[in-house]
Amino acid sequence: MKKHKLEFSIATIFLIFVTLLMWENLVLINKYFPIGLVLLGAIVLAYLVSPLGNNKNKENTAEKYAPKYFAQAIISSLIGMCLIIGLAVVLNKNNFSKSFDLTSNKINSLTPESVKILSTLTKPVEIICVPSSNLGENYCDSNIDLLSLYMKTSPQIINVGQLSLTDKAMVQKIQPSGFSRLVLMSGNNKSEIDGVITESKLTNAIINLVKFKKVVYFLSGSGEPSVNPDNSGRSYSDVVSVLQAKSYEVKEWNIKQGNLPQEAKVLIAGDNNLLYGEEVQNILRNFIGFGGRLILLVNPYREQGLERLYTELNLKLDPILLTLNTSTPIGQQLVKQNFSRPPILASNFNPDSPITKVFADVYGAQAIMPLDGGRPISILANENPTGKVLINATNLLSAYSAAPITIAPEVRNKIDLMAPFRLSPDANFDANKIWTIGVNLDISGASNLAVEKVLNKETDPAKDKAQVVVFGFSILGPYARDNPISENLLPITVAHLYQDQELVSIPPRDFTPKQFNMSLYPGRWLPFFAGILPVITAISGLFIWFKRRSA
Repeated sequence: MKKHKLEFSIATIFLIFVTLLMWENLVLINKYFPIGLVLLGAIVLAYLVSPLGNNKNKENTAEKYAPKYFAQAIISSLIGMCLIIGLAVVLNKNNFSKSFDLTSNKINSLTPESVKILSTLTKPVEIICVPSSNLGENYCDSNIDLLSLYMKTSPQIINVGQLSLTDKAMVQKIQPSGFSRLVLMSGNNKSEIDGVITESKLTNAIINLVKFKKVVYFLSGSGEPSVNPDNSGRSYSDVVSVLQAKSYEVKEWNIKQGNLPQEAKVLIAGDNNLLYGEEVQNILRNFIGFGGRLILLVNPYREQGLERLYTELNLKLDPILLTLNTSTPIGQQLVKQNFSRPPILASNFNPDSPITKVFADVYGAQAIMPLDGGRPISILANENPTGKVLINATNLLSAYSAAPITIAPEVRNKIDLMAPFRLSPDANFDANKIWTIGVNLDISGASNLAVEKVLNKETDPAKDKAQVVVFGFSILGPYARDNPISENLLPITVAHLYQDQELVSIPPRDFTPKQFNMSLYPGRWLPFFAGILPVITAISGLFIWFKRRSA
């Protein structure tokens, strides 16, 4: 052993190194086994460096190595080291999960806010990616790196992968509200994030998923459709079933209960048979002022009673009832079917709005949704009369082949829906006119719309926002059944409006690549690396070779 101290020393160091790497695996054999290996290695090293065992009779006790044998020992030792380290890594890979992010903008690591949230997760969170409708767009691939960081940080994050749109059973289970989004599932709760996925959006989505139950409120008390099944034909029961399948909780809110809870986020109102009064307008204004998202449906055969609210929102319900234009070819075909009230046709789904984009992608922008009458909506301006609220209005869908009937409020309220429809269209109307019947409003400075004082008013103008969607028609009626657009219009609108509350603020980071420069003057280092360093290395190698040869 003393004759080959170099080889035995390297082998002993390897033994100790591998033992430390595989400590967790070796203790499964016996908890004292790795300790014994380390002690054995230490004893061998101590013996090799001690004078014990040396032959004093020899004139020179130093080891004599021919250069070629010395080189062979070094090469074989390096090969052995690589093999042993590689084997140790494979067998003990859990100990090699530590990584270091050396980028200046830390694009390969999560912020402390995200890490803190992920470390507290106690339930699994499954993430499913719904691909884009455009097969050439690798939407899911663009999010893999970010999802990998989340999975490395918490074992509770499970990336299920890309949803196969041909797997009908899985699509029915997930029930996504559109393309290009992530669906998060934990227990009986579910959430969606669409568009570009950022760390802030994903972390806040996880917080809202595990801490809150999403509730959709339906206003009642003024002749609105019921959320429970009935035989009247005016029930939201099918819509409620779809919402519950998407993990939303549905609650009715009677106008006699006053303002909605401040934590309420989405409210569906309208399609009322009885006129809304000032009390209801105040409830809706307070809800918007508190940052809520409101969906308003208009019963075209009854006055709604929200003129003041629409004025605040820079909208106007035209005094018109839209009916079918029977002079067009499609109108003549529908008349032959002997409907008591022939439907109007909604189309022109806006592909740039997240609400109607999914219909435009699946059925085409010119897809048709038959409606039992409609009431056109006029967009007046982008700023309300007080000048404190900024409103951005977007047209969602329109009606075509429609014949307008200008009608007074008192006449509208007296229309007998059980009798044959006898009202006549206006004379000389424009048969080619497109009527706006769906509008989305993004509201900035929403707290200024509240009638009552807003407690904990949002001081950040960027967060003092609300959203209102107005549909100038009812989604119920004889034409809504078996029409996929009518069945999914409200659930998809709710999914868009139910944006996760931003509970953690994570500033965006600059992910643009940066150029790395070793020095402002790299030419100064050229003589050192190209001349001085190689010469010194060569001289050192020759000196060592001569010393070993003369040994």
